[in-house]
Amino acid sequence: MNRTVDAESSDTTTQTPIGPGLDDVADPGDAPAIFVTEAIAGIYRVGMGTTTVGYVQLTGDRYVSLLGSIYNTSVEVAQALTLDAAVRRLLFA
Repeated sequence: MNRTVDAESSDTTTQTPIGPGLDDVADPGDAPAIFVTEAIAGIYRVGMGTTTVGYVQLTGDRYVSLLGSIYNTSVEVAQALTLDAAVRRLLFA
């Protein structure tokens, strides 16, 4: 439903649309690409576009999600049983 409001100006009445229009819809193609690369054995760098979001470290049978662009100062935000789940938890942290 496209609502309108009447805006009166001198002799004429114009209608101005209110609410979301076609230009307000996000295009999934505009989302930055997510990348996961193995930095060193057992440590994966996770990023979006050109920015590093954090790291995922394999520790025994768990993947630990670490939020932060620098590995040494990143903070644990989640643990998961799969790399995919650890990456998703990191991106939503």
